[in-house]
Amino acid sequence: MTEEYLTELKSFGVICGGSEEEGHYRVEFPRRGERVCGLNLEHPCVPHWLWMNDVMFTEFGVRIPFTPFQQRLHQRCFVAPSQFHPNVWSAIRCFELVTQFLELPQDPEVFLFLLTVFSPNADGKAKKGYMSVRPGKGRRIFGLYEESFHDFKGEYFKVFPVGDHPPFWLTLERDAGRFSSYWSKDAGVNYIPASYKKLNEEYRDTADVLLWLFSKRNLKPKAILGNPERARATIVKMAGKNKTLANLRRAMAANPQGLVILSLSGGQTSSSVPEGGSSSNVGGGTENRLEVSSPIRKEMPEQQVEVPPPPSPLGKRGSGEAASAQKRPRISEGSQRDFCSMDRSFDASAYIESNILGPRAREALWDYDPMESLRWVEWAMLRSATIMKSIEPRLTVANQWGNRCVRLTGELKLLSQQKADIEKAKEEAEKAKSQAEKDLEASLADAKEKVTELQRLRDREVGLLADLESAKKKSSEEKSRADKAEASLAATEQARQELAKLAEDSVKATEDALKEQILLLAPNFDVSLLGAWKEVVDGQIVDPPPEA
Repeated sequence: MTEEYLTELKSFGVICGGSEEEGHYRVEFPRRGERVCGLNLEHPCVPHWLWMNDVMFTEFGVRIPFTPFQQRLHQRCFVAPSQFHPNVWSAIRCFELVTQFLELPQDPEVFLFLLTVFSPNADGKAKKGYMSVRPGKGRRIFGLYEESFHDFKGEYFKVFPVGDHPPFWLTLERDAGRFSSYWSKDAGVNYIPASYKKLNEEYRDTADVLLWLFSKRNLKPKAILGNPERARATIVKMAGKNKTLANLRRAMAANPQGLVILSLSGGQTSSSVPEGGSSSNVGGGTENRLEVSSPIRKEMPEQQVEVPPPPSPLGKRGSGEAASAQKRPRISEGSQRDFCSMDRSFDASAYIESNILGPRAREALWDYDPMESLRWVEWAMLRSATIMKSIEPRLTVANQWGNRCVRLTGELKLLSQQKADIEKAKEEAEKAKSQAEKDLEASLADAKEKVTELQRLRDREVGLLADLESAKKKSSEEKSRADKAEASLAATEQARQELAKLAEDSVKATEDALKEQILLLAPNFDVSLLGAWKEVVDGQIVDPPPEA
């Protein structure tokens, strides 16, 4: 087992089923040297984590937190979850599902009455310490999930609570565990098996109903856990479509030997023939299964209903059959019953006197030698007995073939019905195929139109891109010309500024020269108002006359 695999289990919702509990628990890969049977040395008093096996979740559909039934069962047995053998978990899950399908009460006492928990170390044997279950005598309803599990003992991990959320294996006060969290070598030693006498009436009825339905042949765990919905339909059909304990109890009282349900082919099938069977123990060991024909109401060995075999052609039974044969009803004189069915109560002389020998026959026989007649009678009887003895095996084979023909006829009807259903499904599939082809053709035509439109849009895009490139080129040329004009304008502006400065300097030089000339002629003359655009007329500074 790797950390990546464990992360995938958590991410796919295999641990908590994808519920809101996902945020309340986290999983962790074991440290080096840690074992599934080891104690948490950091918190030896309070179980800080719980050990779990991989197969509990991947094979049997166990989810965290455990169901109330699972918690009560662990508390009743005082066993840690990882100490249960995988076949025990398959039995637990099958019991939960079957009782859920039939709406029966779920209680550990009923489970432990049908399946007894035992420890391999209880007899002092050095075993692995996994707890197993085995059915009580005549109480088997489940077979094994697998005869032998391999490579499950190394695939385990830790489950931690997250934050302040109390884990399901502790009470709300966090001072006591709901069930054992660690392995114990003494687990199961002080275990007290469940007794039928100590069950209350409701749980007795539940056990009776389960034995009534499934004791003839065992349910196959893989068929139940592999496809629960199909198993639900099959089990409900086996129960005669009866649900709830009250309805099943009434059906059991009316049909103590089991329900007879009409199959799809029109034949009759017994409700006591579930999805497969097995003669192995649950959890290990082998034991011949004793079939229980009716629910038990007393703690005593089961009494099996024996059906006597058909009588021999001479009306006698074998030595072994005679011991268990029941007496047949007395046949009245003059009965037309066949000689092959005679029994000890049959009055042969009265039958012959009344039905074979008349008055004329008796008179005709008076002239014959009685001893000769007796020899002929003895010879005829021996010949008849020899013939019947020789054909008895053939009659048995013929009877077997007849039963097989009846069974095959029912199977043929069922196959015919299945064939009709398949033909109908095939016809519907052909219609669906034709419709799908039409839809595909319409989709292809629509796709072609879209491709054409897309090509047109692509051509237009190419034209627009060409126009865009041309516009960009023109814009670049215009920008170049604008840059040149801007440079020319800047040069002109610079020349204008230089010319203006030169003019300003020239005007100022003219003003200064004029002021100097006036001051030479008239030192006291106020030349502050004299400028380049003024002149002196009659000793006064005035503006020059405008040009004509």
